[in-house]
Amino acid sequence: MKAHTYIPPHFCQYDPRVLSRTLAAHPFAAVVLADADELCAVHLPFLHFGDPGKPDTWRFESHLARANPVAQVLADGKERSGILIFTGPDAYLSPRWYAESQATSVPTWNYQAVHVRGRLRLAGEDQPGWLDRHLHDLIDTHQARIGDAPFDWDHLPARQIEGMKAAIVGIELLPERIEGIEKLGQNKTAADRDGVIEGLRRRGDAECDAMAELMRAREKY
Repeated sequence: MKAHTYIPPHFCQYDPRVLSRTLAAHPFAAVVLADADELCAVHLPFLHFGDPGKPDTWRFESHLARANPVAQVLADGKERSGILIFTGPDAYLSPRWYAESQATSVPTWNYQAVHVRGRLRLAGEDQPGWLDRHLHDLIDTHQARIGDAPFDWDHLPARQIEGMKAAIVGIELLPERIEGIEKLGQNKTAADRDGVIEGLRRRGDAECDAMAELMRAREKY
């Protein structure tokens, strides 16, 4: 899995199972694709299919408004090169948190991201039932994530359901390159990383807590 994005070697994450867990935990992505001289972008929740250990089996799908410029670019039925950018926790780091290198360090930012590059296309236009299946899968997945009861739209008026479905279209991306980035202080000493984790936890906000937990989970650098 050769990186295309600039990623210092010590910040690369190559393990597909780790990447799969990141994608499952952070399924909301920025989609970017080029159309002539313009870049189109949209933020969407994605479903990720395939064997977690085999990236060549992976597939990503979502949906968006037909009126969205991204959907309009794809409306001719042709595939376009695109990238999905999934981001995990991120946090500003103060050099004062380092235990051993305060005098030689500067402020920086730790973060986690996965870039999925591939061919983006419309999906389900010629497959009856595709959109219903996709929407139910998406809702079921996230209802389960929040521990809430299942949700079904059968109680809504049929006209309302059909109107909403008519206004959206499915998209699919088959990956060609997957790049995992985890900047978690791998270039620092264990004592410095411990100091950062303590500093993050003192901040007392959810994003910093998530970064501290991620750094602790990746202790074996």
